[in-house]
Order: sequence, then structure tokens, then C-alpha cells
Amino acid sequence: AGNENLDAYLEATGCPKEYFDTVKSGTLTYDFSQDGDVITCRTSSTALGVDDRKVSTNTFKFGEEFEEVGLDGQKRKATISFTGGKMTFVYADFDGKGTRCTMVKEVADGKLTE
Repeated sequence: AGNENLDAYLEATGCPKEYFDTVKSGTLTYDFSQDGDVITCRTSSTALGVDDRKVSTNTFKFGEEFEEVGLDGQKRKATISFTGGKMTFVYADFDGKGTRCTMVKEVADGKLTE
């Protein structure tokens, strides 16, 4: 895991620069469950500005577009695929301004890393 290009990502998503260090020091926790082909992901964060008790829960099927609600309350259309131990999140319009965003998270030893 690393923060490669994180500043550029935070800037592109409209995160205020004064929160960059806080976001980079925060920890995201993902809890996944599966029922048939339906995946449920519960996400929480320790980053300042996001209440530890606040979580985001999204349900999706791999390869199908769905509306994701982030910890910030923003709704975004996303498609998630899983191939070769990697989950790829694709957002055609991440920020409402047409910015395409792709995030890849690797699954290894039961843990998800970015």
C-alpha cells in the first residue's frame, strides 16, 4: 500500500489542501460480506472530518454499475471488477465534473490494500 499520486487524487476530488495530511494519516476499514453474487462493503474511516462511528454501506455485483454512497455522503456511479486478486473501482464521473477515476485495491491474505 502507498500514497502514490494521492495529492493529485485529493486535488482532483476537490479535497481542501488543508486536509491533505489528515486524510493521508487516516485509516480506512473495509468489511466485506457476500450473499450469492451480491457483495456488501461497509467502510469506515479515522480521518479527521469523518466521524469514526459514521460508516458507508454499499451493495453491488461485480461488473455492474451501481450508485455508491461515500463516507462524505456523495453519490457516485461506480463499477467494480475483481480479477487476479485485485478489485478495480471505476467512476466515469467521480466529482460531478466529468473526472474519470480508477482505483485499484489488492486483496492478499484476507486484507484489502490500496
